[in-house]
Amino acid sequence: MTISKKLPAAILAGIMTVGMAFSSFAALPSDVVDSPYEEAIETLSALDIMIGDDDGMFRPTDSIKRSEFAKVAVEAMGLGDVASASNHQTKYPDVVENHWANGYINVATEQGVVIGDDERNFRPDDSITYAEAMTILVRIIGHEPSALSKGGFPTGYMVVGSQNGISKNAAASANDKVVRGMVAQMTFNTLTVKMMEQVGFGNDERYEIVDKTLLADVLDVTKDSGQITALGISSISGSSSLKDNEVRIGDKVFSVSEEALPTVRNLLGFNVTYYVREHDNGDEELILARAEKNKNNATTVATDDIENVVAEEGKNTIVHYWLDKETDKNTKELTIGQKAQMIFNGKPVDFDAALLRPDSGRVTFLDIDNDDIHDLVFVTSFTNLVVESVIETSHKVTDKYGNPSLVLDPDDKDVKFTLTKAGHLIKLSDLNEWDVLSVAKSKDGSIISVEISSNRVTGKVEEIEDTKFFIDGKEYEVAKNYTGEIKLNDEGTFYLDIEGKIAAVDTSSTLSSNYAYAVAGEIATGFDKNLKLKVYTKEGETTILESGEKIKFNGANGKTGEEVLTALKSEGSFMPQLITYEVNAKGELTQLNTATDATDSGAINKNKFTLNAEGELTYKKASKKLGAYNVNAQTLIFNIPEGKTDPEDFAIETIDFFDDNEAYDVLLFDVAEDLTAKVVIVTSSAASANIEAPIAVVDQITTITNEDNERVQKLYAYQNGERLSFVTATDGLLVNGDDEPKALKRGDIIQLKLNTRNEISGIRVLFEAEDKATEFTTTIDEDMTIVYGKVTKKFASSINVQVADGAVANYSLEGATVYEVDTAKTNNAIKVVDANEITQYDESDPSRVFIRIYEDAVTEIVIIR
Repeated sequence: MTISKKLPAAILAGIMTVGMAFSSFAALPSDVVDSPYEEAIETLSALDIMIGDDDGMFRPTDSIKRSEFAKVAVEAMGLGDVASASNHQTKYPDVVENHWANGYINVATEQGVVIGDDERNFRPDDSITYAEAMTILVRIIGHEPSALSKGGFPTGYMVVGSQNGISKNAAASANDKVVRGMVAQMTFNTLTVKMMEQVGFGNDERYEIVDKTLLADVLDVTKDSGQITALGISSISGSSSLKDNEVRIGDKVFSVSEEALPTVRNLLGFNVTYYVREHDNGDEELILARAEKNKNNATTVATDDIENVVAEEGKNTIVHYWLDKETDKNTKELTIGQKAQMIFNGKPVDFDAALLRPDSGRVTFLDIDNDDIHDLVFVTSFTNLVVESVIETSHKVTDKYGNPSLVLDPDDKDVKFTLTKAGHLIKLSDLNEWDVLSVAKSKDGSIISVEISSNRVTGKVEEIEDTKFFIDGKEYEVAKNYTGEIKLNDEGTFYLDIEGKIAAVDTSSTLSSNYAYAVAGEIATGFDKNLKLKVYTKEGETTILESGEKIKFNGANGKTGEEVLTALKSEGSFMPQLITYEVNAKGELTQLNTATDATDSGAINKNKFTLNAEGELTYKKASKKLGAYNVNAQTLIFNIPEGKTDPEDFAIETIDFFDDNEAYDVLLFDVAEDLTAKVVIVTSSAASANIEAPIAVVDQITTITNEDNERVQKLYAYQNGERLSFVTATDGLLVNGDDEPKALKRGDIIQLKLNTRNEISGIRVLFEAEDKATEFTTTIDEDMTIVYGKVTKKFASSINVQVADGAVANYSLEGATVYEVDTAKTNNAIKVVDANEITQYDESDPSRVFIRIYEDAVTEIVIIR
């Protein structure tokens, strides 16, 4: 396959699925491309027999464990579901009770394909040898009698495996540690070997090779080849009456999964080897299709790389194109046959040479009989739309630049559409503002294919050469949809279409997101008089920023350090405040901005760093609002107590910092048009923990020094069913009471407020162990209630509890974490226990229970003895 260099990665990702990699539906792991085991790995993956790791890699050169190969064998026998139901202890003493492969090992043992070693061990973590793997594969196709007759293990199995083609393209010595790629090839070969079955019994015991294979008769999968001629309403000739999820190969029609549709579309017109699975209801589903290497010659060219087209009546059409316009001296040439079929944006049209050079797009030329005359021509001609908004109720996407909206209504039976991003289908709701949609419509409008790019580059236009723009040293061209002017030194975010061309520009994005809270400033001693700033960064670190000779300050170039420092002062004193800044490659401070005050007007300014609002605002958890303003997980929250200038008193918080219905003194910066704040500075707040925080049962408190050599406290407590430790942000936090604070004691029950460094910044005391005789019910919040009382009756999944001779209430035990506290003990005074340890109240054993109810569910129970 030939691909012009002009095509960027976004398009290549789709094209390569039918090109040199001859890939199928699932993304082929990068470490498998061009591997000698590529087809085998891809096929086993499609069959769910052998897949890659969580990182998307297959690791074909890694060895494979015996437990892993047991899984491969069981899946190849079609017994994966049986293995899931057989996940109990194996008979092998060296396989632990909770081993992940227990189910597979049990099934493989029951089927007689694994038997363990001479010491009755399985050795699950040992690498499997070539002879061991061959033995198992010979067994699963029933050829063991033949192997035993030829000498048994290992020679007999090796001979039989070789005779039946299991070792084809996968030969090795018996004791070699076999690698994953070779195992895939051996297993792939085994799937199509005719099986051996017992046909005579008793005194007439006989075995014969039968016309059955694992692939066809066990996995219900058929392998065949043919040309993909239609998919949905796309066809290489005439119209198609297929359903959206159907494909025609030759004269056969199969269903296709939704995730496979984008790849199958790329294979339209290709000769393929394909695999079809027959389901219990008789439906046949295409699970894998691979372009046949020797029956397809495809060339894909970006329209910008097509130099000219020579079309004369009664003759073949000649196309001259550049493979790499930047480096090649001469164009390449290809020939289109007189009877070639043309598919324009997914639908057949009469061949028209004028359509071969759309304004934007690409053309794929396909030769299906290797005679160097191209038989099929696929033209993709698109226009760009830049997302302003998505209106899901009317299925409409509006454009940033006023172009007609795109309507994609799934209920419109006359229009079929797809949205793909990086080769995967997505939904309308997945689109975001500034996404660039490259929209290809068939001539009658019945097929709409949309390819989405979220690629962007942020920076400055440093050079311009004709139609080329250089941003941060890289060259870009402008897409035809963008009609605005791009000038030298323009700064912003440049949004790219699927061809890597600039389709939209957002100059408001030049607002720096490099926020920091400046607490002090001075001019460095020495000749240069550089500005030095002490700042608390958005990462929660304190650092010193030092400028070069000149600084860009609030958009003005060439400011000296002294000029900037003067502007940062009020009545001669430095004014601590939020800033944005930039540094160069040497770490020198080059740009600094202070916020424009818009608190009087509340105006939104997308182009300037702005303080939009300040004052006391109440947080509403359900709507995630501070007053009228939105905050979310991306909002940066500085906790800067009023009057404090020492960064040790500061913290970076998350949205979980805010408690429902609590009031906070705040400053809000860079509020967007939807009233979402980018930055919040909290100057006063409640120090108690969040309502949703799990309880912590105090076990031990010590004093330590932290990384900054400061004295702090260390809390050991039981939380979320385990004993954990936490360090306080400052000393003296672990106390109860404000006027006469008392140190927390073992058995006290609290909730923790943690900062972004996982340090305790505040607590809420829920129960004091020394008051264990006093029963109570307390509503902390509309979402949380705590109960402390006697258990009057216990049931299988609930308990009845009475508080201070009041009414009896029933509480569920389902899902609750249970602890036991015995303050009379010095060792193991606290432990995690089962709900069975909860007992009915008895005067001789007067234990009570502490219950936390959050959002109407019992979350934790503490037995207090």
